[in-house]
Amino acid sequence: MQSAINPLIIEAQIESLSSRDTFVVCCFYTASYHEHAMRLKASLDEFGLNYYLAQVADAGFWEANTRIKPYFIAKCLEKFADYGVLYLDADAVVKKPLDYFNHVREDVALYDTRGLANMSHDYLASTMFFNNTPASHKLVAQWIAEQHDGKRTQVDQDSLDAAMHKMADHISVAPLSAGYIKIFDRDTRQDGYDGEIYIEQYQASRSQTKLRRTLIRRRNRIIGLGAVLSAAVGLIWLMR
Repeated sequence: MQSAINPLIIEAQIESLSSRDTFVVCCFYTASYHEHAMRLKASLDEFGLNYYLAQVADAGFWEANTRIKPYFIAKCLEKFADYGVLYLDADAVVKKPLDYFNHVREDVALYDTRGLANMSHDYLASTMFFNNTPASHKLVAQWIAEQHDGKRTQVDQDSLDAAMHKMADHISVAPLSAGYIKIFDRDTRQDGYDGEIYIEQYQASRSQTKLRRTLIRRRNRIIGLGAVLSAAVGLIWLMR
């Protein structure tokens, strides 16, 4: 079960507010993602975007690191009270200008995956926009609350889905097209999108050790050892 302790520990940060955009791109990363974050930074510099990048202490395993996300977004909404917050995962790269986010008037902009093939959650949490409104603050607070007393294998998208379900009647949501959350090896045409690609996600998490997988492997080893021991006991009994 998870405690209510804030896991966000910032070790280093980079900030640039040179653009006239009404939003700030915000991203956190652990040391193992530093190279990815610097590629993201290079793309943000290329398009002259405002940004805040923070290296944070590793929470111990991938699932726990994803659960830092709503705490970080809450900090960014407070830190940049006069801006909207565009959250990007560290393995993202900006491909084209992001002027769309200067014109979002809804509380949040999310990519809704309901009805799409091979999607495990209702919303993707790798590209998310939050206007600085009371409703967006409440959503993030609810997101954090959904993580309290959760399983150790819970990830950010589990708790985001739960929070969005509870906040559905109290928050306005702008649509994000697949062009703002393009997974590098997923054909967006299968999702009915054949337009421009603005942000591409490179899925660095696939190479990270997952607690869930570790626990499954451990369980399978125990089951395997149990089967071997049972067979050995049976053989000894037959040889008596």
